[in-house]
Amino acid sequence: MKIFDFLFHLSQRIGEPLLRFTMGLVLLWIAGLKFVDPAPVRGMLEASLPLFAFNGFVYTLGVLEIVAALLLFAGLWVRYVGLALLLLFGGTLTIFLVAPAITYGPHNFPILSLAGQFLLKDTVLAAAAINLVAMDSARARARSEHMMNTRTAVQT
Repeated sequence: MKIFDFLFHLSQRIGEPLLRFTMGLVLLWIAGLKFVDPAPVRGMLEASLPLFAFNGFVYTLGVLEIVAALLLFAGLWVRYVGLALLLLFGGTLTIFLVAPAITYGPHNFPILSLAGQFLLKDTVLAAAAINLVAMDSARARARSEHMMNTRTAVQT
């Protein structure tokens, strides 16, 4: 059983930094693809949110994703980045509701098109963003409580 205790402890220690790193890596990769060829994202936007279907918007999303990735790598403002990512991934998931022709193609639920399969990953990324918010908030709360306890101990 000691091996399980060790693995559980290790998971607790590396879980948050590993999630930040892997989320940052995914964001950098997705952002890079937007600069290589914005057409696939623009095409999805044309069918779902035509107001935003222009290269400048796609490039702006790419820049925001790069900034988010760098902040995650640095461990800065993690809970705020997580909230922003939740909005980003939530926005992406609205395509399932407003443009089912893209996500299901000629089929009906539950058979996804290739674009639908690509977009479905955002459910996991949204859950990961929620975890980043929760873990960073818990760490900040623990740090704040520790500081208050330290002040109280010094005053007595």
